[in-house]
Amino acid sequence: MSLIQLKRSTAAMAGDSTAAVERVWALALARAAQEELGIALSLGDCRLQRRTLGELGELLPEPALIAALDEGAGEATGVLVVDAGLMAGMVEALTTGTVTALDRAGRRPTRTDAALLAPVLDRALAGFEAAAAEADLTEWARGFRFAATVDGGRALSLMLEDVEFRVLLGEVDLAGGARKGRLILAVPDGLGGGMAEVRPPVDTRFAEALAERVAGAEVRLDAVLMRLSMPLGAVMALRVGQEVALPLADIGQIGLEGLDGRRVGAGRLGRQGTARAVRLAGEAEERPQQTAVAVLSAGRM
Repeated sequence: MSLIQLKRSTAAMAGDSTAAVERVWALALARAAQEELGIALSLGDCRLQRRTLGELGELLPEPALIAALDEGAGEATGVLVVDAGLMAGMVEALTTGTVTALDRAGRRPTRTDAALLAPVLDRALAGFEAAAAEADLTEWARGFRFAATVDGGRALSLMLEDVEFRVLLGEVDLAGGARKGRLILAVPDGLGGGMAEVRPPVDTRFAEALAERVAGAEVRLDAVLMRLSMPLGAVMALRVGQEVALPLADIGQIGLEGLDGRRVGAGRLGRQGTARAVRLAGEAEERPQQTAVAVLSAGRM
């Protein structure tokens, strides 16, 4: 095949792909309108273009319902725009079951409008995704759904990444011509399912070595029978051989504390062979600090 023939073949394939995208999107919109609104909708003069974020902002009708779309990750990456006249007709069909030919293009969209139309838009997007996947249009089958409304083109430019977008523009005819208006779908270019980001394998050797060192580190635990508060004068008067009474101590309630004083466990005082030991009793429960007056008497500690 010559270079000229190859270029012609590539152009023909691109043209077929564009026509398929436009056809699939038009069908998805028509089905969503019929199933959710119960009215006929047709998309005409549909065109697939590539636009920068700045150019996309210039295409937005005013006023319009601007719906930010995400791919399930919680971050807006695309947008679906419905001009105000078309939006009003869709809301009217949803609430009254009919569409009048009254001109309501001047009414600004509200959050109530967005909430009412979100299921309709999601139905259209879901149908588009399924049909695009079947037609091997992987760059469109990406799970876009309604995420939030955007107040104007400036807010949209701050929300979306400054990348090139695939843009589907079309003129919608609602209920046999009762309402007409522009509808725009824009998604980032070059991030389709067949072009997923390839990440290098993660080197876990450092993390494993660090975990091994940490696991081998020694940790000091103090076994605390009780804590005792005494007047400073009594403490200064302590002498070797004196006995300090611990009236609130309980060998069945030994606390285990870390170096920071936090109680991390509890147990019972006992023996293991010839050494003193603490038998763990489960999770520690914080007990209120007990304050006792030391009883000092002659004798041995």
